[in-house]
Amino acid sequence: MRAILAFIYYFVVFAGMIILGTPYIFYKKITHHKEEITNVCWFHFKYIVFKLFRIKVTVEGAENIPQKKGFVIIANHQSFMDTNVIWHSVANSAFMAKASLWKAPVFGWVINNVGCIPVHKNPRKNAGMGNAVADRIANGYNFTVFPEGHRSADGRMFKFQNGIFRMAKEHHFDILPITLINTGEHLPKVKWAVYGGEVKMVIHPLVKASDYADKPMAELRDEMHDLIESALPYKG
Repeated sequence: MRAILAFIYYFVVFAGMIILGTPYIFYKKITHHKEEITNVCWFHFKYIVFKLFRIKVTVEGAENIPQKKGFVIIANHQSFMDTNVIWHSVANSAFMAKASLWKAPVFGWVINNVGCIPVHKNPRKNAGMGNAVADRIANGYNFTVFPEGHRSADGRMFKFQNGIFRMAKEHHFDILPITLINTGEHLPKVKWAVYGGEVKMVIHPLVKASDYADKPMAELRDEMHDLIESALPYKG
């Protein structure tokens, strides 16, 4: 039964992105506000997906969400639901995603047009990614990165990879650190299942580029990791 519900969850998510997202993409392109395209995701998850599957999101630190667009969200990664919760509760946002998703019919076109950036297995193909993110930020996009690189099966965080922090040092992004709690329990990585209940998000204070200007990249990386991990239950 849980596997069937999980299938329905993914179907509703992807069908909504295509049915609602496709006309909205054209609308925002015509009005020259492409950076706002993922606003339709907020509506989809808040009023359709999460209500249908009885998922409640509680937010701590909502006052830390910047009013001005153009920042990078950094979060821990437990579940496919992580992106859904960020769209629901924080901001319109583009993401980095594995390049193979761009090959999916229609869906690849959708994620490309909402501003997402493909990550290739061959590192050489990722050259210039920092410039691509900086261009998105300069044009009013918010951007989300999961620096662990892949989902944690048990909720415990992996070490952060260097990529986004090197980009931050070079291009001077404002960073919004976020801790996601229980997403992996409600939509697990390790099995096909979905469970209703409460998901929690802790939004930490914005870290401005000037705050880390004099810090080495590795120090910034480790500070962000430890800050995000500090709000997880096993660190409490």
